Amino acid sequence: MNYIEAMEFLEETKKYGSQLGLTSIQNLMEELGNVQDEIPLVHIGGTNGKGSVGAMLSQVLTESGYKVGRFCTPDVFVYEDEFQMKGVNIEKDRLAQLFTKVKKACDKLTSQGKPHPTRFEVETAAAFLWFYEEKCDIALLEVGMGGETDATNLIKHPLVSVLTSISMDHIRFLGNSLGELATVKSGIIKPQVPVVTIEQKPDAFIQIEKKAKEMHAELVVAKADQAQQITQKNGRYAFTWNAFDAVQNEKANEKEIIGCSDELLQKTEEGIAENKTSQEMQINLSLCGAFQVENAVCVLNVLQILQKNYPKITRESIQHGLAHTTWHGRMEQLGAEPDFYLDGAHNEDAVRKLRKTLNEGFSDRRIVYIMGVLADKDYEKMIRMMFRPGDHVYTVTPQNPRALDGKELEKQLLAQKIAARYCENVQDAVLYALRDAQKGDMILAFGSLSYLRNVREAYEL
Repeated sequence: MNYIEAMEFLEETKKYGSQLGLTSIQNLMEELGNVQDEIPLVHIGGTNGKGSVGAMLSQVLTESGYKVGRFCTPDVFVYEDEFQMKGVNIEKDRLAQLFTKVKKACDKLTSQGKPHPTRFEVETAAAFLWFYEEKCDIALLEVGMGGETDATNLIKHPLVSVLTSISMDHIRFLGNSLGELATVKSGIIKPQVPVVTIEQKPDAFIQIEKKAKEMHAELVVAKADQAQQITQKNGRYAFTWNAFDAVQNEKANEKEIIGCSDELLQKTEEGIAENKTSQEMQINLSLCGAFQVENAVCVLNVLQILQKNYPKITRESIQHGLAHTTWHGRMEQLGAEPDFYLDGAHNEDAVRKLRKTLNEGFSDRRIVYIMGVLADKDYEKMIRMMFRPGDHVYTVTPQNPRALDGKELEKQLLAQKIAARYCENVQDAVLYALRDAQKGDMILAFGSLSYLRNVREAYEL
């Protein structure tokens, strides 16, 4: 197949819906030689922050000299965003080659009377195949939805499992309480494979801790207070990180820790209490947003585990990598005068963190908003958390079957006494926002990743 034919094939797979469970992906990967078992993988789950954590890890590992593959969904601007090697999107012809092989395997399965794999299973299989054929030193695999029954959870023994912030989302599929969601998401924890989690709410952490104990998996908590002396300028954060504080394991002896000065590694025989001060590292983040501090601390703990098998990770590659990470749609600045930002915050937890970023980094700015949401989100709560008296919001209807009509969103905003205007299309919303913004104001489009591509296209017209 050529690229166009490959995209047509992928579009056809939508009719198979979204099925949680591993049987179909197991059948598919058996046809493809179970290549996933040969790939060194980091498995990244959670609700919010998966993409940012993956982007940071990819940049640091690439700058450390490793060939790093990455699979992440959904795409934000172009489809090829989902498949990256050393931070670069896959070529269209290469993607077509992979889907041709996957389609052949799918056809064989259906000829045997087995169900056709879903779109996400097809994409996951293509990613596994790509990582294997390219002989990646390491690959970063992002969970699609949930964890335990997600297609990515076919892998048996990742290098480390990662859990970012867990919050209420996809409740129709995953559970009606935070504990239920955490139970599903902690399903990626594997026997005797270390797991790194950010600090979670108690109901979520209980389930993670329980699963880690069942799996005899070392649990590392990336605590917020590992980031010291936090400063910010225009929404970009810097902090001091201490490698001593980051090691939360009970087994402190014979640890390899991220080196300082010119040393690649430092080992201690009886623990790591000595030389505590020298482990401090100044971190400057390129990704905008207060929530990126939490994500970066998670990344630093993951890197400390990976360094045992990837000794080219140095403090220099960490500092430079985190200072030069890029990732679409996470407080991403499109332009200036007026400053125009995109953020994919689409649930309660993400909106709370976005509001914190605005309070800390942009409190002196008038903000003109563009908002589009999906109907299955708690948009009423998102509105209450996000807006202040005097704010003005242009509402749109994202091009998504699950979208909330922008007229209904306008109605909800007006009911909460927030000035709002419905726009028939994203192009109009961008135009009105640009006209509305005065000198010193900023524009922020948020509410769903699904329409940010349209915002960028409209802005660039």
